[in-house]
Amino acid sequence: MKKLALTFALASTFFGPAFAQVAADSRASSSASGNASATAGQNSAALAAGTTMGATLNKSVDARHAKVGDQVTVKITEAVQSDGKVVIPKGSTLVGHVTEATARAKGQSQSSLGIAFDRAILKAGHELPLHADIQALAASSAVASASANEMEADAMASGGGSAYGHSSASRPGMVGGVGSTVGASAGTVANTAAGVPGSATSAVGSTAGSAAATAHLTSQLTASSTGVMGMPGLALSTQSSTAAQGSVITSSKQNVHLDGGTQMVLRVNRR
Repeated sequence: MKKLALTFALASTFFGPAFAQVAADSRASSSASGNASATAGQNSAALAAGTTMGATLNKSVDARHAKVGDQVTVKITEAVQSDGKVVIPKGSTLVGHVTEATARAKGQSQSSLGIAFDRAILKAGHELPLHADIQALAASSAVASASANEMEADAMASGGGSAYGHSSASRPGMVGGVGSTVGASAGTVANTAAGVPGSATSAVGSTAGSAAATAHLTSQLTASSTGVMGMPGLALSTQSSTAAQGSVITSSKQNVHLDGGTQMVLRVNRR
């Protein structure tokens, strides 16, 4: 260390302030890089295995055209927290890649599409390494709305009235109704627990956990959602045969195609 300092001192003497400034900039850059890496490492460690995240697919992916290694990106729909701190802000991008892609053609009994997520891109371009698989899939909001409108029109045409009754809170997939119900339940529990000692705390904790599991991460999916919703013919394998395989979507009736805007629940894994 002393020899290094002496070298910088001699260099500064012979080459002037310009060299000293370059050396200082180099040390500052190295320090900043080290701090960024340390921060990313801490954030990665803060996301426990099993943490769920809501996301929407940025661009469509089709098993007929995708190739192994192709990049897949999604947008996080709700901030991901750990110990009360935001680790991945809402709107961040998760980056993954295609692990397998098979078109349903002659000689193939089914089509398949494998996807694994590797990292999150945070503010200012900072990256957070992680491993996440797909826990649940649902049609994009546009497709879901069109399907709901078609169902309602069919019901009215058949004389059955609105397919969802008169209250928008009862419509499946509507965040407002579900959010209000969850909020009301949480408020009721809190008021009931006030002034009740002992085991009341456990009851509140249990109810809070239940509310968290049913809180919507996207317009149609909650943290407890699994499998495929509103996408006929598709099946999701949530148990990967290898760490590199990620999650695999299959279909024995059609080629696997995910529209841009497809909703997902991603689950963090330790590998």
